[in-house]
Formats: sequence, structure tokens, C-alpha cells
Amino acid sequence: MKFKTLKLFGAQLLVSGLMASMLHTASAQSDSVLYKDGELTINDAIVVEAGETKYYSGVRLAPTANGDFRIVAAAEKQMAYINELSVAVSFTDPVEVELGVVGYMSNPCVDMNIAVSRKGNTFHVAVGETPLQTLVACAQVTEPFDITFPLDVKGLPAGDYLVVVNGDEIDFTLE
Repeated sequence: MKFKTLKLFGAQLLVSGLMASMLHTASAQSDSVLYKDGELTINDAIVVEAGETKYYSGVRLAPTANGDFRIVAAAEKQMAYINELSVAVSFTDPVEVELGVVGYMSNPCVDMNIAVSRKGNTFHVAVGETPLQTLVACAQVTEPFDITFPLDVKGLPAGDYLVVVNGDEIDFTLE
């Protein structure tokens, strides 16, 4: 898979192919990047800058005269706090890899969002929060979570891989 690098917020945004990247959510649903009416729309974007992971939604970019893109709109998501990471690699054919993430959300009135992208041997995972629209007061206590979801390793060669989740790292080996 070829990757094209765009500059976004002074950092690199990973976009695969000819502006047609797929970012996967925990529900295994994926949204394509859309270029329409002179605007590039990316539903979820993982931005890595100086080792820090950020997660944006609703990113809209417009081309400039010199072929770059300028940001038209983007909403930064608050990142969930990560306590523990685990990776389980099956010995089946085809091999399957599951990522386990334990942490907490800032409060119980947020929805969890997950985006996954891979460049080379590194999976970038962002676990973010979207505030729920509620008419009642929300208790300001942290909300723990423990989730497991598959990483798409179909067709990947044997080797060592790194998974970066909100800046925390874990590795695994495909044999």
C-alpha cells in the first residue's frame, strides 16, 4: 500500500493511496476519504507530531495553488487515558491479531471513538472521546473501559510490528 504524506497542523497525516485512505473504527466499519467539490474530507485523522498522538474528526482540506492543502475545518478529540495494552497473536491460518486496551474516559458522558491506521510496520491507534449531547448534568468521574478489537494484518509479511495507542507502545511479531 502506498502512502502519501500531507502536512496537517504542522504534523504528518498518514493517508494511503491516492487520497483514498481507510481509517477503521472498533466496530470494523471504515469510512473512505472523499474528494468532492474541490474539498478533501477525512472523517477521522490520526496526527503524530514529535511522538505525540492527536485525533481529529471532520477534517476538511482545500487545495492551494501550489498543490498543498489548507485546513478548512477540523475538530480535535480529547484522548482517552491508557493504563494497559496487550496484543494476542493467534497461531491460525490466516493469522489474527487482537489489541487489548484498558484505560478510562474523562467522564461517563462521552462516547468512545477509535481510529486505526498503519504505515509500514507501525499501527497508529487513537482512542478519543466525543461528548454526548445530554440535557442532564454529568458526574465528573472517570469511566473505566476494557476493549479488545482486531488489527488488520491480512497479507502482512512476517516480522516485528509496533502498535502506538495514544502515544503508548507495544510490539508483536508475525511469524
